Amino acid sequence: MTKDDRGDLDLTKQLEIKEKETHALNDVVVNLKNIIDSKEAEMTALVNANDSHRQLNGELRKELDQVKEDNKKLAKQVQDLEIEAKEMLQYP
Repeated sequence: MTKDDRGDLDLTKQLEIKEKETHALNDVVVNLKNIIDSKEAEMTALVNANDSHRQLNGELRKELDQVKEDNKKLAKQVQDLEIEAKEMLQYP
């Protein structure tokens, strides 16, 4: 009797089949773990980039507010100079 002649009820054959299935499932688990690890690394990189962008955005908003404030001051200075120039031209 050869190994191939064993019936489906043979315990050693069933164990061999289960071991093959277990090995295949373990391979699937390892592959899935690798995918998860890769996705976690990708997620971490994206979160870091997002945090960096948020920080930069905050800094840019502060700078923009400062530029707007400076622009208003300069506009007021220009207006004052225009008024002063008109007054000087009207001086007798």
